[in-house]
Amino acid sequence: MLKTTETLLEKLARNDQNRWARFYGDYVPWIERTLCAKLPLSREDSEEIVHDTLVELVRAMPNYKKRGAFHSFLFKIAQNKAIDRLRKDARYAARLEKFAQEPLEPSPQEFQNETFLAALRRVMADDSISGIVKIAFRRYAQEGEDARKVAEDLGMDVNAVYQIKNRLKAKIKAEMERLRIEYE
Repeated sequence: MLKTTETLLEKLARNDQNRWARFYGDYVPWIERTLCAKLPLSREDSEEIVHDTLVELVRAMPNYKKRGAFHSFLFKIAQNKAIDRLRKDARYAARLEKFAQEPLEPSPQEFQNETFLAALRRVMADDSISGIVKIAFRRYAQEGEDARKVAEDLGMDVNAVYQIKNRLKAKIKAEMERLRIEYE
């Protein structure tokens, strides 16, 4: 589950670019999916709302005082930016009223899914893992292709495909734990 530490909040408030980059990588996909799950947004509308949300968040962080969960604060900004965007477009008028009344709160399962996706992105971005290993993992573990076919196509032993899956699953699990600790 993505949780936000006091340290992260302090570094965001001080405009630490490394923390903003990590925050962006972890939270932006989550904000986009949450918005798109609740509203029929185009990709451009979603990107604009996320951009406006982040601009507002950068402005708010130096004065941010924790009063509850940070993600609630973040998603309230996103919800307000979405409302502002939807008010500009009459096509969304009927849905706007309902959306404005509901809190934009992801479920605990969505938290878990986002933590997994953030961990997966970090592991797959690791330059120490070879491209062929990433391809084998994607095809076998993520896309469900037959291990023998993957091994044959990539010129490796089928046991190597099984080992790749197990090693990368362990790395993802460890990264999820690091994320849990980091954002706790």
